[in-house]
Amino acid sequence: MKWRRFGFLRHYRKIKVEGTGLRGIVNKCIRKNITLRNIRWKSPLESTMDLQGDDMEEFRRLAGHSHRITVLEEGGVLPFFRNIKSFAAAVTGAFLIGALIFYQGLFVAEIRVEGYASLREEEIRAVLREEGLYEGARKPEDYGRVKRRLYEEFRAVTWVSVHQEGRLVKVSIAEGGETEEKKTDKSLPVDIIASRSGMVEKIIPLKGNAAVEKGDYVNKGDVLISGTYSYQSTNYQRGDDIYNMYSHAEGQVMAKVPRRLTFYLEKNKRREEATGRGIWGLSIKIGDLSFDTTRGMGDYESSRRKEKELVSLVKPLPFEIKAVKKEEVRLEESRQDYGRLSKVVEAAVREYGKESLSKEERIVSSSVDFYEENNVIRAEVFLEVLEDIGEERIIRTDDSTEKEKQAP
Repeated sequence: MKWRRFGFLRHYRKIKVEGTGLRGIVNKCIRKNITLRNIRWKSPLESTMDLQGDDMEEFRRLAGHSHRITVLEEGGVLPFFRNIKSFAAAVTGAFLIGALIFYQGLFVAEIRVEGYASLREEEIRAVLREEGLYEGARKPEDYGRVKRRLYEEFRAVTWVSVHQEGRLVKVSIAEGGETEEKKTDKSLPVDIIASRSGMVEKIIPLKGNAAVEKGDYVNKGDVLISGTYSYQSTNYQRGDDIYNMYSHAEGQVMAKVPRRLTFYLEKNKRREEATGRGIWGLSIKIGDLSFDTTRGMGDYESSRRKEKELVSLVKPLPFEIKAVKKEEVRLEESRQDYGRLSKVVEAAVREYGKESLSKEERIVSSSVDFYEENNVIRAEVFLEVLEDIGEERIIRTDDSTEKEKQAP
C-alpha cells in the first residue's frame, strides 16, 4: 500500500491489550507484517503499544475475543485534520446558532396589553397592527409613532407606555380624561353659559335662576342659568336699595345644535367579474424574507389575489405558509344608485354618532344633499344633535371676597 510507509505519520493508535498470551499476539503481528512500536509490558496480562490505523481491524481479528483492546490515544495527520474539521464545524454551528438567536430577537413574539378599562383589547390591537406592531413583526426602532396614534385614536387614553423585554412588548394604558369628573370649587360664583349656539329643548336649573326657556335660540356665550340673585334690602340701616348675591349655578341645558358633515363617494361603482383563468401557488415568509411562486406569473391586465393561511408560527422565528390564488378579473363600471348611497351615508352618520356623541347626546334629525363633482359625489349632511350646551363661567365682581354688593 503506497501510504504504508507513512502509516504512523498518517494515522496511528495507542492501544492497551489485556489478557493471556500477549507475546503470541505480538508474534502473529510479526508474521502478518503488522508493525508495532513502543511496546510496554505493565504485567504479564497487560501491555500498551502503537500500531497503524489501517492495521487496527486485522489486529482485533488476531487477538480474538479472549483479549480486551482499549484505544488510549489517536495521532497522526488524519486525526489532526479531523479535529480541525470538527472544531470548524463546532465554530460554524455556534455562529449559526448565535446568528439565529440574534435574528429572531429582531421580531416581536408576544404583545401584552395592560391597563385598559372601557376600551376593548381588539380595538387597541387593531390600531397597533395598523402601525406595524403585531406578533411576528420586526421590532420598530422607535415606539413614539405607536403612542401618538393611540392618543389620537382613543380620547379616553391619558397615558401610554410601550416597554420592550426581549421579544415581549408590553403596552400599558391609563384611561381618564372624559371619564373623570371635573372637580370645581363650589364656593366660586359662576353662571352656566352656552358653549355653542342652538335651540333650547330642556332646562333644569338645580341652583340659580333660569335665564332662558324652551324654544329660545341662544348664541355661544349667552347666560343660560344665572348665579346672580337680586333682592331688595329690608335692613333699616342699609336702606331699601337693590343688592346682588352670587352663587355657584348648577343645572343642565339640553339644546338642538346644528352640525354639518361632509362625505365623498365614488360616482361610479366598480365590479370585478372572474374570467375563470387563474394560477395557484404558495407564499412562504420567514422573518423578513418572502417567496411567492405566483410572482411574475399570470400577466393579467387586472387580477385579484386570494390567500388561505396554512401555517403560521411566531417562535422561534416568524414563519408563514399560505396558499395563494391569483385570478384574472374583468372590471365593469356602472353609475351609483342614489338610494344605495343614501344607505351608505346613513350608516356613516350612525357610526359618527357612536364615536363622537356621549350617552346623553343623540341625533334628533338629519338631511342629506348630493352634489356631483368630477369623479366623486359630495354628500352634505345637516344634523340636529340634542346635547348639553352648558358650561361654567366665573362671575367677576369688584371685590371677590364679598358674596354680595349693591346693584348699580
